[in-house]
Amino acid sequence: TLPDEFLSENARLTIQDYVQNAPHSLRELRAYNYNDAALGLATVSSLITLTKSFEPDPDEHYPLIQRLLQCSAMVYEKARALILKYNPQKVIAWNGRTASKKGIFEAAKQLGVEVQYSERGATYDRYELFDKPPHDFAYLRENIKTYWQQGGMDREELGHTFYRNRRQGEGIGLTNFTSKQQKGLVPGKTSNHRQIVYYSSSDDEFAAVGDLINHPIFKNQTEAIASLITWVSNRMDCYLTIRVHPHVEKKSLEDRNLWQSWNGKNVQVIPPDSKVDSYALMDWADVVVTYGSTTGVEAAYWGKPSVLLGESMYSGLGCVYQPRSEAEVYPLLENDTLAPLPQETCLPYGYYSLSFGMTYKYYNPNTLYTGDFLGERLD
Repeated sequence: TLPDEFLSENARLTIQDYVQNAPHSLRELRAYNYNDAALGLATVSSLITLTKSFEPDPDEHYPLIQRLLQCSAMVYEKARALILKYNPQKVIAWNGRTASKKGIFEAAKQLGVEVQYSERGATYDRYELFDKPPHDFAYLRENIKTYWQQGGMDREELGHTFYRNRRQGEGIGLTNFTSKQQKGLVPGKTSNHRQIVYYSSSDDEFAAVGDLINHPIFKNQTEAIASLITWVSNRMDCYLTIRVHPHVEKKSLEDRNLWQSWNGKNVQVIPPDSKVDSYALMDWADVVVTYGSTTGVEAAYWGKPSVLLGESMYSGLGCVYQPRSEAEVYPLLENDTLAPLPQETCLPYGYYSLSFGMTYKYYNPNTLYTGDFLGERLD
C-alpha cells in the first residue's frame, strides 16, 4: 500500500463526500461515478459477488456499499498519483471488474496511459493479457477467431478434446458442477411433447459490466425464462424443463427462492441439487435453450439444435441459432424439423478454451490459487 501522503486533504474530503452521498438504488449506484470514473458500476459488481445475489438490496448492504466505494475511490486516487509520478508507458492489472481494481484502469485511461487486463489463461499454468476488458464478448469473439486462424495442425483435435473433457467433468481446477449427479439420470418423458430444455447461466461476473455486453432480446435471464413459461403454457405439444445451475445452491436466499418460484403449465424445474445428469438431459432434449451458458455450445457440439437468447462468447460463430427478437424465438422452438448446426462450427470455441494464454516465466503454479514466485511460496 502507498503511504497516506499520496492522498491530498482535498482528495480525502472528495472521497468522503462521494461515500456519504452514495445512492440507495442499484440503478443509480451503477451510474454513480467518481471524477467521471465508473466506480459505482464496479461497486455493484463486487456487491453482487459478495452477497451472492443478482439483485441485492442496497439498504440492506449500505455499509458494505460505502466501504466498496471508499476502496474504489482511494485506489483510483492512488493509482492516479503513481501514474503522474512515474509516467509509465503501460499499466497492467488484474481483471478490472471489481471495486478494488476498476480505479486503476479508470485513472490510467483518463491520463492517456495504455492498459492491459491480466487474467487466467486456459489452464492454471497460463495467464493472458487482454487489450480490452475480459468481459467484452465482442473482443473475446475476435480473439477466438484469431486463435483459430493461427492454430496449428492440432487445432481440430484440441477443439474436440475440450468438449470431451467437459462431459467427463474435467476442467482447469475450477468447481466440477456435475460431480454429484447420477450418470444417465433424466426425468420421465411427458407423453408426446417436444422437449425444450433450458439451462440456466451462472452469470454473476457479467451482471454489472456496463455496455460491454448487449443482450439482443431480453435484458436479463429472468425476463427470458418468464417469456418461455408464458409461451409453453399455451402449447399443447411442447414441454419446458428448466435445469437450474448447481451454483445456485451457493447463492443468496433471494436468488434460490426466485429459482424455486418458477412454475406453470407444461413446466418442470430441476433444482440445483438434483442428481439429474445435465449431459444425459442434453441427449434427452429435442432442443436446448440458453442465455449464454457454455452448455449452449456444448449441446450444439453433441448434436442438438441449440438456441441462444442472450449474448455470449460463442455468438456469431455459427454454432447456435440466434433469434434477434422475441417473435423469432418461438418458431424455432416449435419447429420439430429444426436441425443441429454443423459440429465443426463449435471447434474454434473449444480450441480457444484449451489454448489461450502464455506460460509463466518467473511464477510456477502448483494449483489454481497457489504457486512459487522466484522460489518463494505464495499462498
